[in-house]
Amino acid sequence: MSSLSITLFGVIYIICAIIAFCRSYQAIATLFAFSYLFQTTAIFSIGNTGFMPYLVAPVLLIVKGLRLKKDVPQDVKNIQNISFFFIAFVIIQSFVAKHFFEGRVMVYEHGSMEAAIAKGMVPYYFSLKQCIQWVYLFLNMGGLVSIIKRRNYLKPYFSRNVVKNSIVFISFIGLWKYVTDNFGGWFPDTFFFNNVSYDLDAIWQNVGGKIRFTSVFIEASICGLFLALFWWNALYIRTKNKIVLLTLSLICLLLTVASTGFFCMLFGLLIYLLKKRNAKFVIALCVMGAVFFFVAQYLNLFDVVVDMTVNKSSSSSAEVRSKIMMSGFDILKNTYGLGVGLGAANGSGIALTLLGQIGILGCGLFGVWLYFILKFLKNRQIKMQLCLWVVLFGMCVSVGYLSFPIFWLELIVVCCTPSKMLDKKNAV
Repeated sequence: MSSLSITLFGVIYIICAIIAFCRSYQAIATLFAFSYLFQTTAIFSIGNTGFMPYLVAPVLLIVKGLRLKKDVPQDVKNIQNISFFFIAFVIIQSFVAKHFFEGRVMVYEHGSMEAAIAKGMVPYYFSLKQCIQWVYLFLNMGGLVSIIKRRNYLKPYFSRNVVKNSIVFISFIGLWKYVTDNFGGWFPDTFFFNNVSYDLDAIWQNVGGKIRFTSVFIEASICGLFLALFWWNALYIRTKNKIVLLTLSLICLLLTVASTGFFCMLFGLLIYLLKKRNAKFVIALCVMGAVFFFVAQYLNLFDVVVDMTVNKSSSSSAEVRSKIMMSGFDILKNTYGLGVGLGAANGSGIALTLLGQIGILGCGLFGVWLYFILKFLKNRQIKMQLCLWVVLFGMCVSVGYLSFPIFWLELIVVCCTPSKMLDKKNAV
């Protein structure tokens, strides 16, 4: 029988959750958003499975929200309805796929992509992991719908504080760990790195003679995506500490030497410059680029950055990701466009992964869901769509699962930011 054990972080988190739940909807919503930052940290463990904070916080948020009065606009009702319809479709489609394709369609197993490629494709069988993905989907969509429906219970500066505190927290923990690993010192590893679901020894990779910056994420690439994304969030949201937040995000992004983060940053810059031709911003970019270059040279990371970007396409890592990614297209063909079910196979790149897992119809429904999200933002003059395109681009490049925490955190940020909290000079 699997043993249940609670971590020290879990004890502290549960105490904070109880206090937040008793205080206000704003407090529990803040805990909900902040919970998405922790991937290497579990509240408790059952056997070899660690349960992360973002599995608990949505439940508290939804329960807390049920007690509050609400006046729900039609565009929010549309998001709610398509969310529950999509969840129902995913569950039904998984059982249909089990009936028709179990044991007949080949997929890559979950876990390390390198190990999956080495083993080769194996027959698909329905597993508990798919049920867990249903739970993730319900909690993520349910929590997002709850917080959108009750935006009037949040302070106008809610999103600003989420962005600011997230950048500060990830940077502080990451820099502390980075300095300890590379120059010596003490770090509370067992407090922040206790999630037995992952091989924690494989997280800290040595690149260019230095351990990469990962903070509390399971991969440096995910940390890089977060930092690039929240750089744009900090640019868009009105705050007094903008320069500090932008600089801190950029320095930490450099230390990740993550191609995903660099490409997301460049993708955002491309869209921004196409939409808003701002001479001052171009000058600022040149200065920022020069500083980035000199810091990279000083830390002996410039050659590593070049290898992780310019030469990335010829690397073994890119080859592995490419094979896993293209398997989604093969699964789609072999299932006649239906898919094998959410979470049924390993994936890299959300677009082809979803096509292989939930099929053409499922991807169409997800596209409709995104359309209603964008319409909700447009109706409220919230011009943060660029940030959504950045996170979606990053997921298409290297993320193969819909439960990706940073995606749902970003949706919370953009949907809960009032138009009056935007920096009018920068928002496009």
